[in-house]
Amino acid sequence: LQKPLTIPERDEVMEFYFGLRNFLNIYEMVDENYVIYSSVEEDGSFALKLYCADPSRNLQACLNKAHSTIFFSGTLLPIQYYKSLLSTREDNYAVYAHSVFSTDQRLLFVGRDVSSKYTRRTPDEFVKIASYIEKIAMAKKGNYIAFFPSYKMMLDVEEQFSYLAGDHIDVLVQMQKMREQQREEFLQEFSRRREHSMVAFCVMGGIFGEGVDLREDQLIGAIIVGTGIPQIGGESEILKNFFDARGGNGFDYVYRFPGMNKVQQAAGRVIRTLTDVGVIALLDERFLQRDNQRLFPREWADCKSCTLEHVDELLQSFWAGKNA
Repeated sequence: LQKPLTIPERDEVMEFYFGLRNFLNIYEMVDENYVIYSSVEEDGSFALKLYCADPSRNLQACLNKAHSTIFFSGTLLPIQYYKSLLSTREDNYAVYAHSVFSTDQRLLFVGRDVSSKYTRRTPDEFVKIASYIEKIAMAKKGNYIAFFPSYKMMLDVEEQFSYLAGDHIDVLVQMQKMREQQREEFLQEFSRRREHSMVAFCVMGGIFGEGVDLREDQLIGAIIVGTGIPQIGGESEILKNFFDARGGNGFDYVYRFPGMNKVQQAAGRVIRTLTDVGVIALLDERFLQRDNQRLFPREWADCKSCTLEHVDELLQSFWAGKNA
């Protein structure tokens, strides 16, 4: 390749060269914070991966080049979890900035009679979840997003929802592998004038779960189905075993904490300005478990609990206060 020759395979060879160089650069950094594992891919090829399970040491090497570093996010909770993964220093400190938004701007509640557990993913459960969404969307005309833990469950509930809602509620469904233009067209639907409420069915942690700024009447509700726990298997189990071996709680580090992070990001789509008003529904009985509630932001201390039978009353009371 150092000779001025043009060969048909040049791009392919260059790609392999840079890939190999990157692999060797990483190999020189491998220490006890890495897990080396192999796998056979779907196409039958063999893969060897140098997996950085704990990035804190590598990140600290970069941070040491600066006088100081500030990590800023609306979802850096629990803080000790992020401290342990973002830096090796013991003297880092954290500042909890209280929300500028009033709790009166939103209704936050847990639907305690439904769940997204794998053992509960049945047609009957899908109907109950769809009924929650239908009642929320019918309580006040506006745009809503329903977030789901998987694409399949999203479609299963949407099927039941379309049957319940009929022509009274417009439905928008996130497609897999959407292109940029399709994403923009999807978001433009929230600016359209409608005769009915609209519910957009999306995947939690996906492209519409964060970084989307829908203000005022563009979005007045988020329905979050499930606690956001990632699917079990593959690298997730490798990570879990890694932190378990270090004496930590691997399940929390790999599943519970990232899951709750996705929940908070999805909930954060509703209140974006001081004039926004909306509903945040957490549809899973597991949100009432102490291990999950201790991960709630302080501003969620007023979170209510209800059942499908009483959700209409809760919604009517909230919206009546906003219309007064």
